[in-house]
Amino acid sequence: MNRLLIKMLCACMLLGIAALPPASANTAGSGISAESVDQYVRKLMDQMDLPGVSVAVLRGDKTYVKGYGKADASRNIPVTPDTLFELGSNSKAFTSVGLLLLVERGLVDLEAPVTRYLPWLTLQARGESAEPTVGHFLNQTSGLGSDSVARIDPSTEDSALQDTVRGLSENPLWSKPGTQFLYSTGNYDVLGAIIEAVSGMSYESYMSAEIFQPLGLELTTAGRAILQGGKEISQGYKPGFIGNREYQAPVYRGNTPAGYILSSATDMARWLNLQMNPAAAPLELRGAIARAQIPDETVKATLTPPYTTSFRYGGGWLVFNKGDHTLFSHGGNNPNFSSYVLFDPVQQIGVAVLGNRNTTATYAICEGLYALQQDLKPAAAPMDTMDTANLAGRIVILISTALCLWLLYAWVKDLRLIRNGRRLRKGPSFALYVKSSGLVILAALILGMTWYIPKMLFWGYPWRFIVVWAPFTIAPAMIMTAITGTMFSFLRLLKMWFPLYPAVLTYNRAQPQVIQEEASL
Repeated sequence: MNRLLIKMLCACMLLGIAALPPASANTAGSGISAESVDQYVRKLMDQMDLPGVSVAVLRGDKTYVKGYGKADASRNIPVTPDTLFELGSNSKAFTSVGLLLLVERGLVDLEAPVTRYLPWLTLQARGESAEPTVGHFLNQTSGLGSDSVARIDPSTEDSALQDTVRGLSENPLWSKPGTQFLYSTGNYDVLGAIIEAVSGMSYESYMSAEIFQPLGLELTTAGRAILQGGKEISQGYKPGFIGNREYQAPVYRGNTPAGYILSSATDMARWLNLQMNPAAAPLELRGAIARAQIPDETVKATLTPPYTTSFRYGGGWLVFNKGDHTLFSHGGNNPNFSSYVLFDPVQQIGVAVLGNRNTTATYAICEGLYALQQDLKPAAAPMDTMDTANLAGRIVILISTALCLWLLYAWVKDLRLIRNGRRLRKGPSFALYVKSSGLVILAALILGMTWYIPKMLFWGYPWRFIVVWAPFTIAPAMIMTAITGTMFSFLRLLKMWFPLYPAVLTYNRAQPQVIQEEASL
């Protein structure tokens, strides 16, 4: 995977005018087969080892919401339609509506430079000062690189969002603003900071008062800072050596607008209905919801796996032009949650899948349920990169552990031979020093390899990012590899400096002394 962690561009806007059905209704038949949904979800959960999932499926005026698996396996708490999951990057669509509401009120201009609202934000591109517009951040064309996610510090402070955005000034933009689509989580943190600056409220409070409550999203909340008690929150998980393990990820409050809104299947069903039928939203929010679906056509569309058709980017949505209709979708991941959302306003089909592990399974389930609602056969689920990385980590741990045990045995054996006089210290020589230097260099190379290979696999991001985002097995695998390589190199050094003398030679070398002593007697 190259620098452009995710490339996205968007297509066109479609508004529905049908009335909003109740999002909490659980209906099967007349369009949604509860049995087929349940069977498919459970199949992929088992296949891709997903602890818990909550889904919302909409087709016409029918809505089906259900939870599967465990929200907390250790306490045997099941997932329900009201269980809250962190949405990952599906938070961006909410932040987009929040910003566009300020645009509708005339308080924010998308064509204005970002410094109008954040005068302290200084950015550079190719050594020159750059001033992206607010619209550039909305459409992911500001030039910010995808590495912004790796430079966010954990924080629960009230200043976390502003601190995160200030940190974006430390690195140059990857491209000139407005010239190229580059998906970067930092773009939406900037929008969150603009919301705070213009509204005079915290991002969390603004979203609650101006977006979630008016839209009837009673369970949805922006991050955990103002999360009220009594709500069902799923435990997050990461893959470990054996199965999934609970993981309490650091709190990245400064990344809330881009990746840490929490919602449930019940609220996501209502959110999807509003996306397909903006006329059902409160009057002031209709324009913001509709505007968020308008794709940016100033840059060319992009085609990147796993998608088979090109897309453009709107306000938190990938927009696919399917000819006779337009499909909107977006994925979301953070260290231990994932989600995928899509909707088709023409066919009035919407699907949201929320999971409590970072995995592509949510994407596979969502796409499969969408296919089922069209009476199509779901495509095969794509390879889960986290599961693949975890499998590699487990294999490395097993091989390295076996080698370490063998090397430990060899060390103990050779040290005993030294103590028993079977291995004797060899006199120094130029050749011996050269060979010894080579083994020390080999050990250093192995240590360097274990440090840099994970960084290469995770897009060059630092270890502090890898430890949080990667499966539990990655760090131990690299540690075991480093230990194994070091033990091997120094075992070879020991054997070179203390070569083995056969028992017969040792005996023969000692025998004349014995004979001489006997003769003197």
